[in-house]
Amino acid sequence: MKKWVSGHAVSVLLLIYLALTPMFSSAFGIELMGKFVVFIIFAIALDLVWGYAGLLSLGHAVFFGLGGYVLALSYSIQDGVPGFMSRFDIQEIPGFLKPLQSIPAALGIGVLLPAAVAGIVGYFIFKSRVSGVYFSLITLALAKLMEMIAINNQKYTGGFNGLMGLPRFPINGKPMDLVPYFYLVLFVTVLVYLFSYWLTRSHFGKIVKSIRENEGRISFFSYNVANYKIFIYIVSGFLSGLAGMLYVPMVGFFSPQDVGLSMSTMIIVWLAIGGRGTIVGAAIGTLLINVLSNKLSEQYPDQWQLFLGIVIILVVLFFPNGIYGTLKDAAGRWFKPKEEVVPDTKVPAIPNQIRE
Repeated sequence: MKKWVSGHAVSVLLLIYLALTPMFSSAFGIELMGKFVVFIIFAIALDLVWGYAGLLSLGHAVFFGLGGYVLALSYSIQDGVPGFMSRFDIQEIPGFLKPLQSIPAALGIGVLLPAAVAGIVGYFIFKSRVSGVYFSLITLALAKLMEMIAINNQKYTGGFNGLMGLPRFPINGKPMDLVPYFYLVLFVTVLVYLFSYWLTRSHFGKIVKSIRENEGRISFFSYNVANYKIFIYIVSGFLSGLAGMLYVPMVGFFSPQDVGLSMSTMIIVWLAIGGRGTIVGAAIGTLLINVLSNKLSEQYPDQWQLFLGIVIILVVLFFPNGIYGTLKDAAGRWFKPKEEVVPDTKVPAIPNQIRE
């Protein structure tokens, strides 16, 4: 009961704060907070892989980028060949992009494609028993490769400048207003939180956490460790693609910076600050670092990164398990009920001499 209160009370407080944001913020503030809410989904997706399965992915923005680019390209080709394609003498939409002319189809592809890529990559990695730092290096290379593909294929991706001027989730031909879209994103985030909470506490989630703690012992009990890793990697890819698609209508653009090393490393910092292995910690770290970065950049435009770095170092030193994780562990020690001393009521053994 205490665990439920501690974890869910923080979640409810965060939800109330986010739900009230449109009532006391400007349009820019709502859009900014909406972007942070999307990042919470992305952080939860990585938390499933790193926090619960113990797999540090340094290139998770690949899946975020696949979802984002699918929807961004779909929006770009709704009125025919876009300008960034026509500059390269492309007169009609390429065949591989024609399915994206249907926005519902693009929404499906935007989550299924990242999940499929995660499944293929995960299959070859985990079936080959690659783990630890080698897994991290492979994902790092994938992020760099994805970023280079997005930059070099300018006629299809817009190049370094990315895709701009994208509408906010059109319904019946009209873009959705900012506030309704913010609440739509918040609703989806709550669903992702509840799903992730259920998944991590299910039998499957317990096996995944056991693999993180002692993979060899789980294998000894005849569990197929590779299949569990592949599945959690697919789920994480699916959620990352979903976050990428929600990000595009919120900010109105998408660029290679959203798919490469920069985004991949930032999300790791958010998760480390909040507390990996805790769904609530992912949300806390994401909101804290992004809100703090925004405030510091406004007050100290030249030194804000220095101040933010100092804050991150202090948190890592004094909160080794993240802010939420460390406070949760401390609360568990402080409020741990004292063990009652049960008197020994066993009847003393009768000596053999007396028995005789």
